[in-house]
Amino acid sequence: MYGICLSTDAHQYTTLAKAMDNAAAFAGASANSGVLAQNWLDLEAEYARSSFDQRHQVVASVEYTTGAGITGGALLDGWKGRLFKDWSFVGQMTTGSGTPLTPTFFSPLSGTGIIGGTRPSLTGAPVDEAPDGYYANPAAFTVPAPGEWGTAARNSITGPSQFSLNAAMSRTFRLKDRVTMDFRIDATNVLNRVTYSSVTTLISSQQFGLPNRTNDMRKLRSSIRVGF
Repeated sequence: MYGICLSTDAHQYTTLAKAMDNAAAFAGASANSGVLAQNWLDLEAEYARSSFDQRHQVVASVEYTTGAGITGGALLDGWKGRLFKDWSFVGQMTTGSGTPLTPTFFSPLSGTGIIGGTRPSLTGAPVDEAPDGYYANPAAFTVPAPGEWGTAARNSITGPSQFSLNAAMSRTFRLKDRVTMDFRIDATNVLNRVTYSSVTTLISSQQFGLPNRTNDMRKLRSSIRVGF
């Protein structure tokens, strides 16, 4: 009688979070990068979602091995044992909602002499009712009237959702008593799915609300390691 012991280990983590603050950036402030308070006399207007506020995230991982050696539970011997033993498969999927972004437009910052990014005003159109392919509704924002600050909140746009699926496959070859060779293939973005990492937030741009940068497509990396 022949048998083989298969081992599977699976984990799933779910995160539900909410973060609010009035600090545009913890790493420092710069007028040109638009992370200073829009109106230093009205700091309450800066209170909004944190830049790292990701409301939902699910991480699921699975590890599958066919066993190693006699004591590892793999009872096959002969050519079947050499074919099926010492394989390992690992996979991890991460998916989540997008992080917030701030709509901006360039104008002189009052009393500074600096041209910086300030926020636009709301028109009353729904911000979330964006056209297909957009992450913000261009009709919801407009340039404020001269001498007025924008009424749009900081981080009032939700960016692209998060999704990644990575996997790895490895095999240990036992060449001699003390000599082993490990062969491994790592794959990122296994499905070769297009996901976006950035969106145009400048309302004066014709590309406002559209993604302008993608995450890496599928990558494969193989490695061989010899132990003795």
